[in-house]
This record gives sequence, C-alpha cells and structure tokens, in this order.
Amino acid sequence: MKVLFGGHIKIGNQEASLFKAFTELRVDLSIINFEDHFKLSFLNRAFNKAGFTKVPRYFGVRSLNENLIKQALTSRPDFILLFKPILILPETVRRLARVAKVYSWYPDYILFPKTCSSYFYEAIPLYDCHFSFSPENANGLLEYGAKKSIFLPCAADISCHMPVKVTEEEKKSLGADIVFVGTFVNEERFWYLEKLCQEGYNLKIYGNSWRKCAPNSCLVKTGCIQFRQVCCKEMSKVFNASKIVLSFLRKHNKDVLTCRSYEIPACGAFMLHERTPEAVKLFREDQEASFFDSYEEMKKKIDFFLKNEDLRLKVAQAGYKKIVEGGHLFTNRIQDIITAHHKLSRG
Repeated sequence: MKVLFGGHIKIGNQEASLFKAFTELRVDLSIINFEDHFKLSFLNRAFNKAGFTKVPRYFGVRSLNENLIKQALTSRPDFILLFKPILILPETVRRLARVAKVYSWYPDYILFPKTCSSYFYEAIPLYDCHFSFSPENANGLLEYGAKKSIFLPCAADISCHMPVKVTEEEKKSLGADIVFVGTFVNEERFWYLEKLCQEGYNLKIYGNSWRKCAPNSCLVKTGCIQFRQVCCKEMSKVFNASKIVLSFLRKHNKDVLTCRSYEIPACGAFMLHERTPEAVKLFREDQEASFFDSYEEMKKKIDFFLKNEDLRLKVAQAGYKKIVEGGHLFTNRIQDIITAHHKLSRG
C-alpha cells in the first residue's frame, strides 16, 4: 500500500499522530507537510479578520499546491489523504484525482465557515471520500455535494498520550483537583469553570486564547488560568498530576466527541465528560468515564469522585483499557481508512 499524506504536521498535533500511525503500520508513505510550503502571513490574517468575505481565502498557496502535485506524480500512491485541506485548490484536487483516489479528513464543522475556506467548499464534490470527526459534519459534507462521507472520530496516540509518573512537586506545579485543557470560547465551558472558581474549587486551566478572559474573572484573579498550551507528554503529565479531568464539547463545532474524549482516558486519567449519546455509547457511565448534563450535575459528580478515590482510580483504569484495547487508536483509524479505500476501489 502506497499512500501520500498531507497536513500541517507539528509535534503533538493530530497530523503528527497520523504520520506515526502510518509508519507503525509499515505503509509505504510519502508526506507533504503544509508547514514547509505555507506560512500564515499578516496579509492573510488581516484580510480574513477584516471580514471582506464570510469564508476565508488564503493567498500564497500556489507553491504548496504545485509541490503536492509533483509529490503525487513522483510517488504514484494508491490513495492521497489530506487532513483539513483548506489550502488545497479545486484544480489541484482534479489533477490529483487523475493519479489516485483523493480523500480528505476534516476535523471541524463544515457549516461553520470561519474554520474553512472557499477553496475547500468548491472542492468538496471533487474528493472521492471525506472522513469527519462528527456525524453532523459527515452529513453537512453531503449537503455540499460530497460523493461519499464517512464518520471517523478522533483517536489516541499512545506514544503521546499515556500514563506517566509524576512527582509530588509536579502534582503541585502542574496539577489540581480539577483540570481542563482546551481553548477559551465564550460558551458553557467558560461559565462552568468560572462558577467552579467562584465556589472555591482547586482548579487549573491550560490552553489557547484564555487571555480573552476578562481581567475581573475569578479564573484570572485566582491564577487558575496558566496562559499556555500543553500537548503530548506534558499534557499527559498534567492529567496524571490531577484528580479529575473535564472534557467539554465545542458547541459551534457540533461536537459529540472530541479528541480529548480519547486522549484523557489514554493517559490513565479520570474523565468527567459532557453527556452525549455517542459518548455514553463509547464509555460505560461511571465505570469507564463519568458524564454530566448541567453545572449542578457536574458539581455533584466532582464532589462525589473527589471523596471516592478508589472508585475514581478504578474508573480511570477501565477507561484506559477501553481506549487502548477497544480499537480507539490512530492505527485503528488508519486501518479503517484503508478498508474504506479497498471498498471504494472495488466500486
């Protein structure tokens, strides 16, 4: 099996995990790292932020597209997988399709244009198949003319997300009774965390964009926000240094599961997750993870599991086993894509 894989491959991100999964499966892999051929310029940022167009357009992508075509012509893969290909032009997809099957794996919500591009919207009908992190997005792609659209959720990378030993000092410096790792958005996640802070819970927050938080926020004033991102093994340390790890969903993304849904238990940590039918189907409630529908239920679960350490550790261990042994690693997802490719190739 020969594959050409493209994406923004950086340490600790999903594309890096996919690259490792391909190599673990000993696929004959060629890669094109979008990072090597395109840098988001001030002009691009300013143009898209100014709101001249509802859907972002990116200037300076020609070199990336030309190099992608050259790579495909050189490697002659069985299929091409592009992760969030918002920089890839429709004419490029047409040319790639003459060489091999072309697939996209899109992690965001297609009906939320800010995270997409005009190029991708135009190219959706040209791909042989799209894979999506959420069922809602898989359906949305069909509305935009996708030939084939398959729900394929995120997964864990056990070379990155794993149980790690932490010292007492690291428990104090990195961890807390309750921890959240994720981007700031003015949604329920912020208000729930703010209320926990106001009620005096021991809490730490890591992630991007938390400087948007108002200076008079309890989270800012008490030092709960760490104002930095953590990923891979450092994130594993944060999870293992803490007692309860919260997992919130992005409402504008129509999330039912997120990458944290897999990463937290893969680290051997206790996960308290927003309840969705998909999440409850994946994890046995209060046996492999715990769930909440409201702030009151979340607080009740926090109070209960902080007092019941043995049960908390038992649930965390069962959640770890579910991810590692239950087919929820990136290697499993690549195998799913290869299986789908064989079916599509047979027509």
